[in-house]
Amino acid sequence: MQSKGKFRTHCQEIKTLKSVAQTLQLMNNLQTRFQAIDQWLYQHKALWQFDSFASLSLPWQEAYPALAVWLNAQQEVDLEDAKQVAEIIHAQPSLGELSDCAQGVLATEQTRQNATSPPAYLSTGIKGRKWSQIEAFAACTPMVDRYLEWCAGKGHLGKYLAFHGDKQVTSIEWQQSLCEAGQQKAQQLSLQQQFHCTDVLADAPEALLKTAQCAVALHACGDLHRVLLEQASRLKTPYICIAPCCYHLTQTEAYQPLSTLAAQAKLTLRKADLKLAVKQVATAGAREQRLQKQELTYRLGFDLWQRHARKTDQYLAVPSIQKVLLSQGFVGFCHWAAEQKQLTYLIAQQPFENFQDAAEQRYQDLQKQQAISQWFRPALEYWLILDRAIYLQEQGYQVDIGAFCDASLTPRNWMVRAELKATT
Repeated sequence: MQSKGKFRTHCQEIKTLKSVAQTLQLMNNLQTRFQAIDQWLYQHKALWQFDSFASLSLPWQEAYPALAVWLNAQQEVDLEDAKQVAEIIHAQPSLGELSDCAQGVLATEQTRQNATSPPAYLSTGIKGRKWSQIEAFAACTPMVDRYLEWCAGKGHLGKYLAFHGDKQVTSIEWQQSLCEAGQQKAQQLSLQQQFHCTDVLADAPEALLKTAQCAVALHACGDLHRVLLEQASRLKTPYICIAPCCYHLTQTEAYQPLSTLAAQAKLTLRKADLKLAVKQVATAGAREQRLQKQELTYRLGFDLWQRHARKTDQYLAVPSIQKVLLSQGFVGFCHWAAEQKQLTYLIAQQPFENFQDAAEQRYQDLQKQQAISQWFRPALEYWLILDRAIYLQEQGYQVDIGAFCDASLTPRNWMVRAELKATT
């Protein structure tokens, strides 16, 4: 078995050694790549397509008995154990790591790359990591005269684009207060940036899209970037550049594929699967991670209690909470949860205290299960990225996909960049 350190180093070497040319060659046929990922995810879906809280035992124990034995023997499991997992289930980890290793950096627009650095006042009020994301995204965006910024917020990306070369930017945002703040800032900076307060899900701004040469969306969630792809491609916007985010924020319960190829895929995805696609290893601060662990442990403990108290092996969802509730301890949380589910009459029969130790153990078991499913997360996100890229190809676009920045700036660093093919 390869040591964890060597395995991590090996993956980094692969990413480092792959040139942009090799990456483009690797992804030359997006359809073939999609079908390979689809087949691989479908073959092993038992390991990742399940509801974590639903079962008290491993949901895939019968399908993968050797892996279950190995997992139960481990104190903890993380992504560095991927090679060992692959050997046990007779799968090649290279396919699971494909989306990481194939995610070459997109070529930047040389004209903007060589432009004068923007003054410091342009980034006033923007957190450093967000500003770095904007700079990286803009560097991979084609240079045109008229941009449309989709789901703009205060229009920080639009301001950056407008500053370079005095470009015209139309920024669309549904919150009036953000539009007003963004417009005021643009006027202060003497930028050609105009805001329009519009709910793009209710009333897609076709007239604005028709005049735009390039539509951009940095981390537009779910249905928001989906509508942009559908509307902009229908209206033949010359360039489309998006960094998708939060695929699960959609009005439909099941995932609706964009491309014809994805509609014919083996996989069918639920909202829970779309959440997995963007679920990263914790990057929050120590205090936030501690509270997350505490809340999950309490929820798992209450779930154990209610199964015993109700004499039914069925998960019972509990509403979201204010973190201050956690200060009341495990018993206090359970009292609150029992009130929410009208189960307080069962407390005398089954004291909450009896389930706290079991909750801790269940938390550890769940973490190990989720470490296995996390191995499939990059490939699942790649499946979704490819669906968007292939859809744009089907609409007549030349498409590039890759990373617009390092994952340390944002784990949602995939970019889909499309240029409308010239008609003959």
